[in-house]
Amino acid sequence: MRTLLMLFAALTLAACASHGRPITEAQISAIEPGVTTKQELLSSFGRPVVTSKSSDGAEVIGWGYAKVGFAGSSYTNQSVTVILNPDGTVKSHTASSIGDPRR
Repeated sequence: MRTLLMLFAALTLAACASHGRPITEAQISAIEPGVTTKQELLSSFGRPVVTSKSSDGAEVIGWGYAKVGFAGSSYTNQSVTVILNPDGTVKSHTASSIGDPRR
């Protein structure tokens, strides 16, 4: 019985997995180059998954969300990458999404 319970627990844990928080269209639409600040991004998206410097020294920050449904039945992957100006405002950004985050 104990083995069966452990097997059931392992299958349940392996059935679904996610990382990060879903990224909404409203969050992406609110990003305005030259206006939105790094602090506003952090308030909206939370702690970035990645921070780095581009070849010209600009700060690059990014967020991501990934979710795999029960037994791989669905897959969602979202990301937002922002390049900041030296004054801490957004220079540019890109966003991508695969799948439906509501599933």
